[in-house]
Amino acid sequence: MKRLLLLGVSMLGGCSAFDAHSFDRSAGWRAAQVVSIGHASDLAATADRDCGADGGAAAPYAVVRYRNGGVHSRSIGTGRWPAGAELKVGDAVEVNILDCAAPLTLAAPVGQSGSSSGTPSR
Repeated sequence: MKRLLLLGVSMLGGCSAFDAHSFDRSAGWRAAQVVSIGHASDLAATADRDCGADGGAAAPYAVVRYRNGGVHSRSIGTGRWPAGAELKVGDAVEVNILDCAAPLTLAAPVGQSGSSSGTPSR
């Protein structure tokens, strides 16, 4: 009986550790991954949804891919991310699929809370 109790407690601890970095899905935030980086003029047409770039066609631009439930993924292109952040293909980010004006935020590494960009986690 004691072993079953310990097993149950350890399983619950594992679930909370898995969800250490959560964000508000009801407000539109989704976990995403950077799939391409370039200029708005080159990449905007490759995204399922274009959220624009401050600074026009030559502005830095990233396309990120996210899942919104199910097996299919979608992509959003944006030129908005925290000042000073240097995105790379493969970076984990959070994107707001309901608010194009919201900047991408860098996702915190597993086991840390908050965002490595200094923006609080949602």
